[in-house]
Amino acid sequence: MSCVSIVRCESYEPSLVEKAVREACISAGMPDVQDKTILLKPNILSDSKEELGITTHSQVVRSVIRFLKEQGAKRILIGDSPGLHTPNFRPRASGIWKVIQEEEVEWADFTDHPTTYTIPYSRNKKLPLPSLLEEVDLLFSLPKMKTHQLMYATGAIKNLFGLVPNLHKSPCHLSFPTREQFASLMVGIAAVAKASFALMDGVIAMEGPGPANGLSLPIGLILASKDLVALDYAQAEIMGYNPIDVPIVAEGLKRGLGKAPSEYPNLKAHDLVKTDYKRIDVQKKTRFFHALILPFFAGPFVRWRVKRQRKAPLFLEEACILCKKCIQICPVDALQVEKKHVVIDENRCIRCYCCHEVCPASAILVDEEIPS
Repeated sequence: MSCVSIVRCESYEPSLVEKAVREACISAGMPDVQDKTILLKPNILSDSKEELGITTHSQVVRSVIRFLKEQGAKRILIGDSPGLHTPNFRPRASGIWKVIQEEEVEWADFTDHPTTYTIPYSRNKKLPLPSLLEEVDLLFSLPKMKTHQLMYATGAIKNLFGLVPNLHKSPCHLSFPTREQFASLMVGIAAVAKASFALMDGVIAMEGPGPANGLSLPIGLILASKDLVALDYAQAEIMGYNPIDVPIVAEGLKRGLGKAPSEYPNLKAHDLVKTDYKRIDVQKKTRFFHALILPFFAGPFVRWRVKRQRKAPLFLEEACILCKKCIQICPVDALQVEKKHVVIDENRCIRCYCCHEVCPASAILVDEEIPS
């Protein structure tokens, strides 16, 4: 039985969030944390100001910490690795670093001596993951409810991609160019990480071109579950997707990582559907042969097909602040500065949209944002 608890939380007023977190955790059957070491993995992405709705809100993180302490947790760590993980990175802009200091919990640096794992469902791909995974008793995913330009929605499973430290993430888009392939990698990482629980910040969600450049949308919900697939399924339904059209949900069900929700002790996802949610248009699924078999023999052909299906990013010269984060994160060196603005080699670009995710100035348009 896969239980998803969905409770109302209309604002980030501390007492409201603490009440909602408590109710969601209890009714979702949160694991026993007495005398346990817990690693919390919020969605920090590029450590943006929390009013932008890009990161898991600091009050949600604080409320989870306080509830875990109340339930007897022995040690609590918090960590994430943004796409561009600078030395001594701390999530200050999002307010999460302040919470860590005030609540006297520990920051976990995922770049500190990571361990290499073979990721299942990914053609034996090897990736570094935090060595802490072997040391903690429980891993909790704390995602933000957001659309995602590449994967349609980002949730509890996709949030675990942040366990991969620094620039090891962006080359994965070159190795797994289709949505189905990338979903297999995400589910494989989740299978290795073995998160025990997830609590999603849906108080203020994101619609449109997420995960970093969409629009904030008040949803007023906190979601929680021991089954990450079920939680992402419920999120997709609330957003107005057919959950099976979201590749990570479909892959998670296929691999037995979780199940579709079978119990809603509080609010029910199908009663909360936002039909006017600005979703990412679902493209026709890649055929099995092209998605899973052909890459073994003709990876370049698959990447060529992906390029034909998706538009290359459009760079807005007037909005660009020349921070060069897009250039740093591009896995195929498709970007460079010419005459004081960023130019793109569309033939080299693989349409992973990593540049779009890290742009702090909303100077990059992708896919349906681009005028025809």
